[in-house]
Amino acid sequence: MPIVSVRDLNVTLEDHHILQNLSFDIEAGEVVCLIGPNGSGKTTLIKTLLGLIPYAGSVTVLDGPPGAPRGRLGYVPQKIDFDRTIPLTVRDLLSFFTERADSNDKHYKKCLDLVGAGDLLDRRLGDLSQGEFQRVIMGLALHRHPQLLILDEPAAGVDLEGEVVFYEILNKLKTEEKLTVILVSHDLSVVYRYATQVLCVNHALVCRGLPQEVLTADTLGQLYGHGAVYHHPERPHPAVRL
Repeated sequence: MPIVSVRDLNVTLEDHHILQNLSFDIEAGEVVCLIGPNGSGKTTLIKTLLGLIPYAGSVTVLDGPPGAPRGRLGYVPQKIDFDRTIPLTVRDLLSFFTERADSNDKHYKKCLDLVGAGDLLDRRLGDLSQGEFQRVIMGLALHRHPQLLILDEPAAGVDLEGEVVFYEILNKLKTEEKLTVILVSHDLSVVYRYATQVLCVNHALVCRGLPQEVLTADTLGQLYGHGAVYHHPERPHPAVRL
């Protein structure tokens, strides 16, 4: 049975049709990447799967309605802006979002070790790089051992080195923790390297398939506009100007 099943999904917000007639399945163990232009409805789709916005159609997540499988689903949002002058540590952050039974250094360190951040427990949040902070957030998302991990542009604002580290950790976690992953990314190299399925979203489902099937000049041109697609000499797939 699919981990996620969507049939005839429609989302209308303030009289704007954001998503129209989307249908797809996601099987256990997949890494599914959502791609598409800015404003195409990718984040709206994520919010729908999380149970945060109303919709029409049929959506099943982990055998239940969106929002029901708490603990079985982890979420890493886009870049979080916060006041870096607030004197909070990583430990403080984790304590705010974990249950009382798990509020101890042993549990915190175990979560952070999963994402290569075990040495950050006593660091002030304001002293972390964006890549370090995103790894802490991913560690927090994993603290209840979810089956499904949803990430919305998790490496936005992270430098290239930090981005490479982040996705290598995610790929390792997918295998070791037996995760199913849904990922929004504008980086087609990440999509090409890690995805098992690609969903092309531009208010409707424009295309879906394996990375090598989807990341072609013709398909990307349909999704982003042909003027946005160009050949990159160092990549095995076309690139897109956003």
